[in-house]
Amino acid sequence: MFIMRGPVLRSYVSHRARTLEKNHNIIIHFDKLKIKAVSTVNITNLRISQGEREPLICVNHLSLKVSAMKMLTFTPALKRMEADSITISFMKRDSISNFDFLFSGKRYALSESDTVRSGINKDENYSRQIERFTKLIPSILPSDAYLGSIEIDYINNDYSVLISSDKINVVKGSFNARVRTKENNVERMLNIDCLAVDKNSTVTARIYSPQGRFSVPFINYRWGAEAEFDTLAFELNKPAKNSDVLTLTGSARAKEITVYHNKLSSEPVRLEKGLLQYKINIGANFFELDSTSVVTINDLSVSPYIKAQHNERWRFTASLNKTGFPAQTLFASLPKGLFYNLEGIRTSGNFSYHLFFDLDLSNIDSLKLESKLTPEDFRITSFGNTDFRKINEEFEYTVYEKGVPVKSFMVGPSNKNFRSLDKISPLLQMTVLQSEDGGFFYHHGFLPESIREALIQDIKEKRFHRGGSTISMQLVKNLFLNRNKTLTRKFEEIMIVWLIEKTHLSSKERMFEVYLNIIEWGPGVYGVNEASRFYFDKNAKELNANEAIFLSGIIPAPKWALNSFTDDMELKPQMEGYFRLLAERLRIKGVITEAEEAEIKPQVHLRGEARNLIKERALKMNYQTEREQ
Repeated sequence: MFIMRGPVLRSYVSHRARTLEKNHNIIIHFDKLKIKAVSTVNITNLRISQGEREPLICVNHLSLKVSAMKMLTFTPALKRMEADSITISFMKRDSISNFDFLFSGKRYALSESDTVRSGINKDENYSRQIERFTKLIPSILPSDAYLGSIEIDYINNDYSVLISSDKINVVKGSFNARVRTKENNVERMLNIDCLAVDKNSTVTARIYSPQGRFSVPFINYRWGAEAEFDTLAFELNKPAKNSDVLTLTGSARAKEITVYHNKLSSEPVRLEKGLLQYKINIGANFFELDSTSVVTINDLSVSPYIKAQHNERWRFTASLNKTGFPAQTLFASLPKGLFYNLEGIRTSGNFSYHLFFDLDLSNIDSLKLESKLTPEDFRITSFGNTDFRKINEEFEYTVYEKGVPVKSFMVGPSNKNFRSLDKISPLLQMTVLQSEDGGFFYHHGFLPESIREALIQDIKEKRFHRGGSTISMQLVKNLFLNRNKTLTRKFEEIMIVWLIEKTHLSSKERMFEVYLNIIEWGPGVYGVNEASRFYFDKNAKELNANEAIFLSGIIPAPKWALNSFTDDMELKPQMEGYFRLLAERLRIKGVITEAEEAEIKPQVHLRGEARNLIKERALKMNYQTEREQ
């Protein structure tokens, strides 16, 4: 074996080098490769690059102590590694980079011999694959290592970031590192402490800044995001095996995290403290977060259960139950900056919460969704940034489009176009209710079945689709969330609706009245009376059934309302089905008779500004056609 060590090593290195060059055009070059004693490999001036481009990895000196016996089976097991002057450079000049192969669409398929050597068998169950992977890690990452100096840099034209460390000495998996970052000449420090405890196979790590909070480099340049933290800590215990189920336990902690991205929130989001104590079970065909796991956000702790199981297709199940906890704990624990309107709110009483979710992708229509927040002696003692009772009095409403204010007007008697419910056609009120939310006066802000059906449609179409929103939800979105189109806006919307409905901050009649007076009914047309004037040159109380049905039908897409008409001022044929449906609902509700239902057709007579706009559109089209001819 001692005599054959050189040929075996060179054969292994040549085999791997040829594979990388063939699949990714990766060139591995070194000046010298020597073997010391039986199992130590010394490499001088190692360079790894893609073709003739600038080197991606450079190492002045690399020493690897491996298991000689495993080398005979082409399965290297590192015992110790020493390296000096490690440089990893990601460089991009205009559209040419030295690392684009890392993101290429080409994937290298493992051969049968590769899967045997790596310990991975694609036909085996999840628990065995992960168990073998965890056993493979020690053979790839040595428990002892010395790294003389490390520099990782990224350069893209005028932008640069450098991450460096002088030396790292790893002893039995434990090490301390002092890391420097330099982003466009702005320097920061970061400490990393890792401790491996042999007696119980626990690994703990702590990442913290010695100079206050650490600002994460690169993410602002790449994604327009910002992130800072004081301390991150992790703990991982040795995996436990019981029958065919592998169990992973440990924890993750965070202190003083601040994150900002305009798609997440309009303000920086700050989490004072977070904790995850997890128990993850991995079986033959499932991954499961055990209900003994604990998630803590500031002062609120919950124990969720989540399971993903794969048969022919995936099935996802989740549940959460928490009873009798102080309501204020929930509101006080919300990360600051995430829900602006709720910040500073003070409450008394208790909450109980129940959640159950079950989605089988082989039968999406069977989706189950239960979500219920139950109050006990709950009341709002003081409001925070927003007093939701403003809806009950005259107030100024500002319309935002893409976060930019485009129009402001008063919602109340001082506005000549404001109309109370008794001055709005009952026909229009009923058609809007039947079109948008037939149970508005009977539910408490939500229609669980409508939300479930909307979610099913979203999953099937693989996109977010309008649906499931009640008039209460639409009103809250328009009044309090109009300017902030963020990922978390829906959650804030749900919470505000719950508060208004459950604590009766406003009557249903007032909510409906405000809704009709602020929503958009056409391009730049807001409020029911302005809409009546715009289309028909009449007061909102004078609308007939045909006009009411038309107006209710344009609420989902008001800016496209004029596209419902031909250049001859006639409604397009596709409106007939909607008119027939709404006419039937009006008759069932007793608003019109059968004879009146029979008379309803998709016909309205435009008299207002809308008529002039359609005429202008027709003239422009005719002029353009004549020029083209």
